[in-house]
Amino acid sequence: MPRYAYVDGRYLPEDQATIPVMDRGLMLGDGIFETVRAKHGGIEFFEGHFARFCRSAELVRMRQPFSQGDLEAICAEICRLSGLADASVRFTLTRGPYKGTLSDTGDAPRLIATCADAEHVDPKLYEEGVTISVASFPRAHAIDPSIKATQYLPAVLARLEADAQGCYESLFLDGRGRILELSSATFFAVRYGQILTPPLRLGILAGVTRSAILHLAKGAKLPAAERILNTEDILTFDEAFLTSAVRGVMPIVRIAGIPVGTGNPGPVTRKIMDLFREETGRK
Repeated sequence: MPRYAYVDGRYLPEDQATIPVMDRGLMLGDGIFETVRAKHGGIEFFEGHFARFCRSAELVRMRQPFSQGDLEAICAEICRLSGLADASVRFTLTRGPYKGTLSDTGDAPRLIATCADAEHVDPKLYEEGVTISVASFPRAHAIDPSIKATQYLPAVLARLEADAQGCYESLFLDGRGRILELSSATFFAVRYGQILTPPLRLGILAGVTRSAILHLAKGAKLPAAERILNTEDILTFDEAFLTSAVRGVMPIVRIAGIPVGTGNPGPVTRKIMDLFREETGRK
C-alpha cells in the first residue's frame, strides 16, 4: 500500500507529492516542524506538540493558520490513506515561495505532512540498550533553541560521526563540556536512584516526551530533577536513557566507549519504560 502525504491542501501518494523548487524551506531552511507518534487515529501528547509548533511559529514570525483540530485531522487522514495503524508523522510549515529576498513577501505558508511506519525500530535496542558517541564539536545555537526549526545540519553532522563510529546516537556538549542533548532526542541519566536531565536554560529543546517522563516520574514518586551534568559525570552514572516522540524511552548502555553502570539497562530505566508504555499503550 503506498504511503500518502499532504501538501498545500492535497493528499497524494508520497512519490507524487512535490513542492516547488523555490520553496523557502528548501532554499533557506526557513521552516518549522513537529514529529509525532500516531496510533489508531489518536496522537500522543498532541496538545504539547501543537503548543510548541505554535510557539515556534511565533518566534520565527511565521503565520500559522492551522488549528489543532486541522492538524490532527490531516495526520489521521494520511495515516488512514497509508494503511498505518502506528505511525510517525511529521508536519512541516515553511514560509512559502522564495522570491530572491530574505524578507517575508506576504505569501501564504506551505504545510507539508508525511508519515512512516513507527514499528521499524529493532526491539533489541530496547532490551539491550544502545551505544552513543560524543559529538566532536559543541552545540552552539544561533537562534532560540526552543524553536523546532528545519535547520538540522549540526544534528546531521553529529549523527554522521556516530554512524562512522558504529554508534546509535550522538551526544552534544556545550563549549564548557556540559551535557546538553542528543542529535534527535533528550538525554537522561540515573545516579543513586535519582533521574537527572539537563536544564532547559542550557539551550536544549523543550522535548514533549521529556516533559511527559518528568510528569510520570513525579506521579510514581521517583525522584527526578534538572541538573547540570558534565563529561566527568559519565563515570558516575548508574543508568542512562534517551527519549523522543517516536522512539519513546530507550536505554543507553555505553557513552563514548565508557560503560554506563553495569553496561546493561537498569531498574529505574526499566520502570520508566513500563510507565511510558502504560501511559501510551505501546508494546
